Amino acid sequence: MEKYFRLIVWMVLGLIVISILGFYKTYFGLFPQFKETTWIVHFHVFTILCWFAMLIAQASLAKSGRIDIHRKIGRLSYLLAPLIVIGFALMANQGQLKHKAPDLFGATLLDASMFILFYSLAIINRKNTAYHARYMILSALPFINPGLGRFISPAVSLPAEFLIILALLLTAYYNKRPYRPYLVAMGSLVLLFGIIIYISVIKPAIIESIWLSIWG
Repeated sequence: MEKYFRLIVWMVLGLIVISILGFYKTYFGLFPQFKETTWIVHFHVFTILCWFAMLIAQASLAKSGRIDIHRKIGRLSYLLAPLIVIGFALMANQGQLKHKAPDLFGATLLDASMFILFYSLAIINRKNTAYHARYMILSALPFINPGLGRFISPAVSLPAEFLIILALLLTAYYNKRPYRPYLVAMGSLVLLFGIIIYISVIKPAIIESIWLSIWG
């Protein structure tokens, strides 16, 4: 587990770098004035950065054996996770009020659903250290899509998430480590993406009706 906790730290640090690069022109590069940046954007960024910081702190504390503090900080996630979901909703609302973009709304649904699913599974398995740790790191994966999608291309972000899960799955399997969380993550990603494609591309009237019911 020590190597795995170290992996969590490096993965989250890499995700922070990707996020900064992806949102440099529209957010981080605007520091310190942040002209025309709403409080909603600040709130959304702040909650996500807090999540990244919590993941790093939790992994470091678990690695050093300070489980008592690890659990105390973990309880903060009961407040932070709902705030992140609220941030997703506020950002989606702000974006759709500016310009109609059902495809972007679909991407937000995918990211938010993955976050809620992986965090929920982490809490459900909180007494199973191996599963809990794996689901917690998986909770950070949905944030790859926004950053990498803007830094390179949206066509790259989702395959990148899939390949990361696949790499984690194969590594765990061949090293005879618990791999079920990664298997669940891969199936969930494919299923959720399939649903979004169905309601957005195959049957666009579905997401159109959802959009109209909220912002029409």
